[in-house]
Amino acid sequence: MIRELWSVLRPLLPSMRERFARNPIRTADDLAAFVRMRAAFIAQTTLHGYLKTRMGTSFQRYFEDEVFSASIRAASVKLFTACAADMAIFAAATAARDDALDDGEASALAAFCYREALAQALEDRDLGEVPDDAAARFALRLSTARWQEAHRGEMAFADSPEALVRYAPVIDEYKKMDREIVRNSIRFRWRDVRETLRKRIETDAVLADWRGRQAEAVRS
Repeated sequence: MIRELWSVLRPLLPSMRERFARNPIRTADDLAAFVRMRAAFIAQTTLHGYLKTRMGTSFQRYFEDEVFSASIRAASVKLFTACAADMAIFAAATAARDDALDDGEASALAAFCYREALAQALEDRDLGEVPDDAAARFALRLSTARWQEAHRGEMAFADSPEALVRYAPVIDEYKKMDREIVRNSIRFRWRDVRETLRKRIETDAVLADWRGRQAEAVRS
C-alpha cells in the first residue's frame, strides 16, 4: 500500500529536508519556495487523510487501481493549485503589512510566488490538470485583495477548503455529508503554516530583495 500511495503523491511532496527547514526567509525566491512547499504539503496530507478516512479498509485496493490512482493525481494537482493561490496571497500580505508594500507591489509579489510555485512543483504533463479557470480566479483575487488585512487569520485562505471538497475523488453524497468536516480539516492545518511563516520571514530583507529585482527588471 505504501508503495502505491507514494507513487501517486511523491511528485508534489517536498523533500523531508525542505519540509522541516527552519532557515530564515530573506528573499523573494525563499518566499516562493515556502509557498510551494507548504501548499504541496497541505494539499497532499489533507487529500490523503480524507480519502483514507472514507475508503477505510478498501484504501489499499483503491490505490492499486490505475484509473483511481490517476484520479487522485489529478485531484492533487487541482488542490495544490488552490493551496498555492491561498498561500501566495497570505505570503505577500505578510510581507506587505504595516504598509511596507503598496497594493501593486503586493499583487506583483503574490503573482511571482504563485507562478514559481506552479512552475517548480508541476511537470509539463501535470499542467493539463490545472483547472481552466485557475488563472482568471487568481487574477480576480489579486485585483480585489485587501493587502493590509489578508495576513490576518484565515482571510487569505478562501480557495483551498472548497477545492478539497470539490476535487476529492469521492461520490457527491459523501461530499455533501462531509463538507464541514473536510473544510475544517484543511483550515486547521493552515494554522501552523501561518505561524511558521510569521516566525521565519525577515520582511525587510525580502522587500529589499524584491524591490531590487523589480528595479533590475525595469533597467533591463
